Amino acid sequence: MLKYVIIIKEKGDYMIYQALYRKYRPKTFNDVYGQEIIVQTLKNMIVSNKLTHAYLFVGPRGTGKTSIAKIFAKTINCENPENGCSCEKCEICKASNSNENIDIIEMDAASNNGVEEIRDIRSHVTLLPTMSKYKVYIVDEVHMLTPSAFNALLKTLEEPPKHVIFILATTEPQKVPLTILSRCQMFEFKPVPSSKISDNLKNICKKEKIKIDDDALEKVVEYSNGGMRDAIGLLDQASAYSNGEIKLNDVVLLNGRLSIKDVDNFFDLLFESKTEELFNFSDNLEVDGKNYIAVCEDFIKYLRNNLIDYQINDSNSVVKQFGKDNIIKMIFTITEYISQMKISNDKKIYFDLLIIKLLDIFDKKVGYVPRGTSNKEEKVVEKESNVPRGTSEEKKVEVESNVPRGTLEDNPTYKTLDELMNARINNILPEADKNSFNEYKKILLSDGEQYNLDELRFKNILSDCEIKACSPDGIVIVISDDSIKYEMYDNFDQIEKIIKEKLGKKVRLCIYDEQNWVNTSEIYRKKIRNKEKIDKIDEKEILDKFKSQDKGDFDDLLEIGE
Repeated sequence: MLKYVIIIKEKGDYMIYQALYRKYRPKTFNDVYGQEIIVQTLKNMIVSNKLTHAYLFVGPRGTGKTSIAKIFAKTINCENPENGCSCEKCEICKASNSNENIDIIEMDAASNNGVEEIRDIRSHVTLLPTMSKYKVYIVDEVHMLTPSAFNALLKTLEEPPKHVIFILATTEPQKVPLTILSRCQMFEFKPVPSSKISDNLKNICKKEKIKIDDDALEKVVEYSNGGMRDAIGLLDQASAYSNGEIKLNDVVLLNGRLSIKDVDNFFDLLFESKTEELFNFSDNLEVDGKNYIAVCEDFIKYLRNNLIDYQINDSNSVVKQFGKDNIIKMIFTITEYISQMKISNDKKIYFDLLIIKLLDIFDKKVGYVPRGTSNKEEKVVEKESNVPRGTSEEKKVEVESNVPRGTLEDNPTYKTLDELMNARINNILPEADKNSFNEYKKILLSDGEQYNLDELRFKNILSDCEIKACSPDGIVIVISDDSIKYEMYDNFDQIEKIIKEKLGKKVRLCIYDEQNWVNTSEIYRKKIRNKEKIDKIDEKEILDKFKSQDKGDFDDLLEIGE
């Protein structure tokens, strides 16, 4: 027969470390940072005894929703409240602080989101509180409840007992049914101001005897994005990593971020079109275990800060280098790729594609102004269409510093395409129908079983456009920027090929700019309503122009028109 020996260690033999965000979680309203309006409102409601049966706390993570819910639940049950604050001395306060108050029930809807859990609440709400005045249910991440669970909760919210109060918390209020929202008093939590986070972190560092450089503290605050819990958590992690003496580089490394020098180096490589070095840069990020999303966010902040500096001081070397419009376009492009990375298991693929897209954006402009040149010496490089990037055949032209995008519309191929688009919109709109529109849009915007480079490029281009009308043999895509139009013209063959593969047939593609679309579509709508005859325009004469030009990769285009 086996015998088991149980050894019980005395408390002095070991110590369990408590995370800082738990240790410094606010216990009273006076301990809360950054939500002064909400705190004051709740305190006034307690003092005047104007409590309602259901509250909804909405806001980003780490801004105090659950903490204030627990403080509120404790305070309304406190035996001796003082000016809307808990006394922290009575048995109710002590039990609440030690999570032993059985009348305050916390529930995580992310893991308890079924109808059975809500029915269990309904069966218990009629029972009177055991030791408190009110029975309080705190439901965190309430948006995770199933539709059936929401319906069950609705029944309870409609006619709750007087001794029951619900506090619902969520980061995504748009997912909460309106029937629930309308029965709750909603409080919107804002991101905690940087100054408040900084003050709290300094206070914690003082109590915990943590040494941190000013620039490191500033970076912790920046990375927290207005979330107090995230800021304290990062401080705790950095303290453990640096053994209590936190430097800027410690914070950057722990958060998978890049230093300013690394970010500047990336855009120097981009400016110089050093493709191989850019992909080596991407490979090194993977080797170093960097967070690709965080890196992209650093790129956006870098570009934004330079734009702001340019707007304020009317001078910035980075803005002069890339051009204001190109920087804005890069910011939107990076933002788009961040959203793709968030849903992808292989973020490096999208980062590599982002590099290609940024190179394409940069390559579209006629020229650039090198950093450090004076206004008198500013030059741009105009790249000839048949000369590869980076060759010695690039020609330099003297121009003014704020050169427009260029006279691309003078390109004979582009002019012919403009003429063709005007003919096609005339031929497509009279035959446009809702069924074709819904079918084509669903197919073209759907995710394929697997992405290849062309399809990702196509999805990226479409993200800057909008499908406006479809006929059985035609599609009208409207763009808001001339640079996008010329990019689509340059890739016309690829776009039509992908559309043909996705739809299983050839259709006439029409690319139209937004400003002209508003006027043109209204004209055709009136003609169609008045049943005016709209004659088709023969595209053959226009397409024949390509035969006399260097039509490049427009074989598919000619084939469709014939």
